Amino acid sequence: VKDRKTSFGIIARDHEGFVLGGRARVLNRSYSAEWAKFYALEESVNLAKENLWARVDFESDCASLVNRLRRPNVDLSNLGYCILDLLSNLNLSFSFNFKWAPRCCNKAANQLCCLAFTNNCTETFDLDFPREIHNIVLSDAIN
Repeated sequence: VKDRKTSFGIIARDHEGFVLGGRARVLNRSYSAEWAKFYALEESVNLAKENLWARVDFESDCASLVNRLRRPNVDLSNLGYCILDLLSNLNLSFSFNFKWAPRCCNKAANQLCCLAFTNNCTETFDLDFPREIHNIVLSDAIN
């Protein structure tokens, strides 16, 4: 979150860690970190739907969001309502799980976030990703 803009990055990997695609996006509004993570989750769900992935594990370094997702009926806040709405719109054949991941596991997603912010763009990629994204993915795999 900077200069009244919010950006986020999403990396989609298979069960062996191979990058299947992702998305980087800038929102022209300043949000709290928790709301930014929610919008990233919403984009992750959309990416999974677009690619017809049936079994998905979502990871986030935002513990409060993961806790809210695991117990959505307990949260009576605006964010809780949005989470319930997102979950209720998921197809019943769509299997998902929410996991907390340490921040150090999100290096590539954080670099995508910076890329989107620097270029003020939305970028979606699949297996045939551009060179700048290839470098991000490669450096994440090596480190």
